[in-house]
Amino acid sequence: MLFPKRQDFTPTQSGLTLGSTVRFEMTREFHIEAVYLVVKPTVSAVMATDNADGIQNLVNRIQVSLSDGNQNRNVVDISGAAALELANQWQGGLDRLTAAQIGTDTADAKTLIYPIFFTHPQLSDPVGSVLLLPAPRLNTNPIVTVLFSTQSQMDIHATPTFAISAMSAYLIIIRRQVNRPKFPIFNTELSELEVAYPTTGNAQLYELQIPGSYTGILLRDYQSSALRGTIQIAAGENRLQLLGTVLRRFRVEDLALENDYSVRLYPATWNNFAGSYYLDFLSDKNGEVSGDLGSVLDANILQASGSRIQLLQDITGGATVKRKFVTHRIFGNLKDLKF
Repeated sequence: MLFPKRQDFTPTQSGLTLGSTVRFEMTREFHIEAVYLVVKPTVSAVMATDNADGIQNLVNRIQVSLSDGNQNRNVVDISGAAALELANQWQGGLDRLTAAQIGTDTADAKTLIYPIFFTHPQLSDPVGSVLLLPAPRLNTNPIVTVLFSTQSQMDIHATPTFAISAMSAYLIIIRRQVNRPKFPIFNTELSELEVAYPTTGNAQLYELQIPGSYTGILLRDYQSSALRGTIQIAAGENRLQLLGTVLRRFRVEDLALENDYSVRLYPATWNNFAGSYYLDFLSDKNGEVSGDLGSVLDANILQASGSRIQLLQDITGGATVKRKFVTHRIFGNLKDLKF
């Protein structure tokens, strides 16, 4: 790696409960590469009716907020389940403790580790390090806010039974000592937005936010509050287009097959992620790491006109049907990072 690693962890916060909120403050000695939220719940009663994401929904929301002198903003605002699905795509798998718990509903002590990356695991140095969170350059310490799901968000039965007898959490913080004072840093945003699709129809529109350059878009499909799975019309398709020009035309089942080449396949006895499809603009090949940003989806060219990149989707709608869009954007002119 380009810069020396400096690893640390925060004090453990105990006595956490369902529906509670906990905040962690990260100091600003060094730039931050990644944060791992370690949650250790002891489940005392299982769910009468599991929510669609299972135990990984325990962390309802993760936000990382900061003040950079120009504005106060969230650089991360996603659900815990999305953090795991995205890490699975970016890294090619999850840690052994978390992977063993995906989709489970058992009464025992568990460990779930939710990764939040600032540098992209698919980018090699020196390009990768330009995405470090520049903590020493901020006005105040960045804050990680964690919101835990309520009992009814975990157990969607009319009479929920899910319960936790104890829960604690702490952060593992991976820092890098940037020893070049003028080393360039680019702002990023990792966000998740939810869209409901109550009716069935072809070419249903979702417009991507501008400006920025997208490294990937994770599509998270929900057939109901209790079931993950494709919401694409049988034999339907999706089209990503720019000013009428189709950039990618795909079916989600084909996208899943492509994703499998870059993700470690778990045993069939494990509960793998359902209804999760990743549009990768860096790489979607086993073991491949990109050395530049030439393939990112550039939405900056539309900023002056106000036009947006469009995703047209053939969707089987319904009262509880929804798709969550998880996007990672890099801001600024990336021409020097493209060969």
